[in-house]
Amino acid sequence: MNFKSTKLNQFLFTASSLFLGLMAMAQDSDNMVDNPSFENAQVKKIRKLGDIERADNWTSATKARADLFSSNANIPEVQVPNNIYGSEEAKDGTNYAGIIAYSYKEKESRTYLQTQLKYPMKKGMRYKVSFNASLAELSKYTTNRLGAYLSKKAIGSDDKVPAIITDKTHIEHPDKVVFTGMYGWDLVCGEYTAEGGEKFLTIGNFSNEGDMKVERVRKPRDVKGQQIIAAYFYIDNISITLLNPDEECDCGYSDEFEFETLTLYQRAPQIDLSMTPAEKLEQHNIYYASGRYDVRIDGQRTIDAVYQIMKENPSMKIQITGYTDANEADSRENAITSLRRAEYIKALLEDKGIDGKRIIAMDGQNSKDSKYIEENDDDNLRAAKNRRVSFRAL
Repeated sequence: MNFKSTKLNQFLFTASSLFLGLMAMAQDSDNMVDNPSFENAQVKKIRKLGDIERADNWTSATKARADLFSSNANIPEVQVPNNIYGSEEAKDGTNYAGIIAYSYKEKESRTYLQTQLKYPMKKGMRYKVSFNASLAELSKYTTNRLGAYLSKKAIGSDDKVPAIITDKTHIEHPDKVVFTGMYGWDLVCGEYTAEGGEKFLTIGNFSNEGDMKVERVRKPRDVKGQQIIAAYFYIDNISITLLNPDEECDCGYSDEFEFETLTLYQRAPQIDLSMTPAEKLEQHNIYYASGRYDVRIDGQRTIDAVYQIMKENPSMKIQITGYTDANEADSRENAITSLRRAEYIKALLEDKGIDGKRIIAMDGQNSKDSKYIEENDDDNLRAAKNRRVSFRAL
């Protein structure tokens, strides 16, 4: 082989390897958060709750310690997906963290995640900050105001304080929504303009109770275990990236809203005075966004109407049937969403005072298309009509 050709080939191989290595390093360095999904961790040594320090570069901000969950943990309480607080697949990788964002009368101290950034923020520069959160099924409460705080020094205390309260939560949901999603991951995302020198990121609830919304949560019927008197959230997929001068902070909230608007079907019941109570009941349906079983404003109106019919007809017994679209039925994550939809509506009617013995909740899966589907409906509209709960008098 020619010596010069060999040298040239070696040079080209070395140069290309170096280039690819630099590209990989550049991609890794885009995120200022080290170990953003808690994957670098001593997972075999996770033996109890409060072991967040087993994850590289993560600590608790107070003496009340945050939790680390892993599919490779040695005890079931801190495993993924099933653990002491419920069940959730990781958003990214196989690990995630967990914190208490609220507890009734502060009987349980809030917990916080904290990490030191790879390098300090620069004054006047704009950053996109985001993370994902999922409400654990054994939470008795939920709340809003879950967010992120940036600081030059680590915040918190070694003392067991109930909560870290600050004047401002730097990053939270723009509409300050109450997080109700137990299945799947909600997004918290926003833009932050640096004061300069911020080196620490802390995630948790930094608000006084009077400044937050709190809602009670009914435990899903298929989930075993006792609820905790707190709002407990799994946390995963944390990111801070520098925005270019002309770059917008695109969190995707508007896209999510537009998608749900386009695919969330709603139909007003067609009721006249000649109808029997049973016929009026069957005019009502509740429709859902993909993967969800929580109730929106239109759904709450339907529940109010069904309650009124049952109140006026005390001997009436009803069947509530939950349905999914074809994609939900095929998804492992959403496999029992149809039954959860029906059972959740039953629970809400019970909360209003209807005897549960008068209600049967049924799993319809994808066995029956909605009677309102028309030939010219596209696939999205057909699916939206099938994501529903129907009512029938027995």
